[in-house]
Amino acid sequence: MLGLIYPAVLGTILYQLLFTIAHVLRDQISLSAIVWIKWTLITILIGFYVCDYLYIFFTKRYYWWSFVCDVVFLLALYATVIAIDVDNPRNLPHNKVILLCYFIFLLVYLLWDGYEFLTLPSGRERNFYRSVVSWELPWLVVIGVFEIIALSWNNHLMISIVTTVILSLVTIGFGFLVGRMRKFGLRATHLTSEAG
Repeated sequence: MLGLIYPAVLGTILYQLLFTIAHVLRDQISLSAIVWIKWTLITILIGFYVCDYLYIFFTKRYYWWSFVCDVVFLLALYATVIAIDVDNPRNLPHNKVILLCYFIFLLVYLLWDGYEFLTLPSGRERNFYRSVVSWELPWLVVIGVFEIIALSWNNHLMISIVTTVILSLVTIGFGFLVGRMRKFGLRATHLTSEAG
């Protein structure tokens, strides 16, 4: 099922990005700080989306409620694309909605990974999930606190810049976790095939 849904949502994201790039190339939209911020946010979102897909792909256990989590991820990803509002070159993205969506991402991941951490026996995989939860908690706090600050801050350009920096760091960290999970998953598969 994931093999069908994820590419469809990614295709929608890429279509919106390419549509805007075509307008810029035809000089229908001038290249401005707002357009750069939106392109950067879409690029970050695509990176996060790919990490999300790979993280779920490398997950060893998929529960019935994991599908519900995936649906929440996809809806939040799509809501983030809408909040970035790539088609509108005159207004900044809706940063509060974007931050809320990323907060939801990390909260759902924290619940899922926390469950894995609490139910696994002691060992390397449980230690991996401990490090994942230890990474998710501070970023959840950072995004939550900045969301609260953004509600009362009137400098929308600065909110966009700080949002872009925070989400870049979250996505880069997520990429490193996916790399560790991939290596861990491959080692576990290799060890299982040797034992069999």
